[in-house]
Amino acid sequence: MTLEELSELKNIPIMELRREELSYAGETIIDSSKRPDQRVKSFLEQIKNPFAQNVGEYILQVGYMEGAKDTLDDRMVLLARKQSSIV
Repeated sequence: MTLEELSELKNIPIMELRREELSYAGETIIDSSKRPDQRVKSFLEQIKNPFAQNVGEYILQVGYMEGAKDTLDDRMVLLARKQSSIV
Protein backbone atom coordinates (compact mmCIF):
# COMPACT_ATOMS: atom_id res chain seq x y z
CA MET A 1 0.00 0.00 0.00
CA THR A 2 1.49 3.34 -1.06
CA LEU A 3 1.36 6.59 0.89
CA GLU A 4 -0.93 7.98 -1.79
CA GLU A 5 -3.37 5.08 -1.34
CA LEU A 6 -3.29 5.54 2.43
CA SER A 7 -4.03 9.24 2.03
CA GLU A 8 -7.04 8.46 -0.18
CA LEU A 9 -8.39 5.92 2.33
CA LYS A 10 -7.90 8.38 5.19
CA ASN A 11 -10.00 11.03 3.45
CA ILE A 12 -13.08 8.93 2.66
CA PRO A 13 -16.09 10.41 4.49
CA ILE A 14 -17.73 7.86 6.82
CA MET A 15 -21.04 8.07 4.94
CA GLU A 16 -19.28 6.92 1.76
CA LEU A 17 -17.72 3.81 3.33
CA ARG A 18 -19.23 0.51 2.21
CA ARG A 19 -19.39 -2.33 4.72
CA GLU A 20 -18.52 -4.99 2.12
CA GLU A 21 -15.26 -3.18 1.34
CA LEU A 22 -14.08 -3.19 4.97
CA SER A 23 -12.48 -5.90 7.06
CA TYR A 24 -13.87 -7.12 10.38
CA ALA A 25 -11.95 -5.95 13.45
CA GLY A 26 -11.99 -9.35 15.15
CA GLU A 27 -10.44 -11.11 12.17
CA THR A 28 -7.17 -9.14 12.12
CA ILE A 29 -4.32 -11.08 13.75
CA ILE A 30 -1.13 -9.37 14.88
CA ASP A 31 1.84 -11.57 15.80
CA SER A 32 3.51 -9.66 18.65
CA SER A 33 6.63 -11.84 18.38
CA LYS A 34 7.51 -10.17 15.05
CA ARG A 35 9.47 -6.95 14.67
CA PRO A 36 7.35 -3.76 14.55
CA ASP A 37 7.93 -3.23 10.80
CA GLN A 38 6.80 -6.81 10.11
CA ARG A 39 3.69 -6.32 12.28
CA VAL A 40 2.76 -3.15 10.37
CA LYS A 41 3.29 -4.91 7.04
CA SER A 42 1.13 -7.86 8.16
CA PHE A 43 -1.59 -5.50 9.43
CA LEU A 44 -1.72 -3.59 6.14
CA GLU A 45 -1.84 -6.84 4.15
CA GLN A 46 -4.80 -8.14 6.21
CA ILE A 47 -6.87 -4.99 6.44
CA LYS A 48 -8.62 -3.32 3.54
CA ASN A 49 -8.69 0.18 5.05
CA PRO A 50 -6.56 0.96 8.15
CA PHE A 51 -8.82 3.93 8.92
CA ALA A 52 -12.15 2.04 8.99
CA GLN A 53 -13.35 -1.41 10.05
CA ASN A 54 -16.54 -3.32 10.66
CA VAL A 55 -17.17 -3.62 14.40
CA GLY A 56 -20.37 -5.49 15.13
CA GLU A 57 -23.25 -3.59 13.53
CA TYR A 58 -21.19 -0.44 13.12
CA ILE A 59 -18.45 0.97 10.96
CA LEU A 60 -15.67 2.40 13.10
CA GLN A 61 -13.63 5.13 11.45
CA VAL A 62 -10.33 6.03 13.09
CA GLY A 63 -8.44 9.28 12.77
CA TYR A 64 -5.01 10.26 13.97
CA MET A 65 -3.84 13.68 15.12
CA GLU A 66 -0.39 14.54 13.88
CA GLY A 67 1.88 16.04 16.51
CA ALA A 68 -0.40 15.13 19.43
CA LYS A 69 1.38 14.64 22.75
CA ASP A 70 -1.50 12.86 24.50
CA THR A 71 -1.54 9.09 24.68
CA LEU A 72 -4.60 6.99 23.89
CA ASP A 73 -5.05 6.49 27.65
CA ASP A 74 -5.04 10.27 28.18
CA ARG A 75 -7.76 10.67 25.56
CA MET A 76 -9.87 7.84 27.02
CA VAL A 77 -9.73 9.48 30.46
CA LEU A 78 -10.79 12.79 28.90
CA LEU A 79 -13.68 11.07 27.11
CA ALA A 80 -14.80 9.40 30.36
CA ARG A 81 -14.72 12.75 32.17
CA LYS A 82 -16.80 14.39 29.43
CA GLN A 83 -19.31 11.55 29.45
CA SER A 84 -19.72 11.67 33.24
CA SER A 85 -20.31 15.44 33.17
CA ILE A 86 -23.09 14.98 30.60
CA VAL A 87 -25.05 12.58 32.81
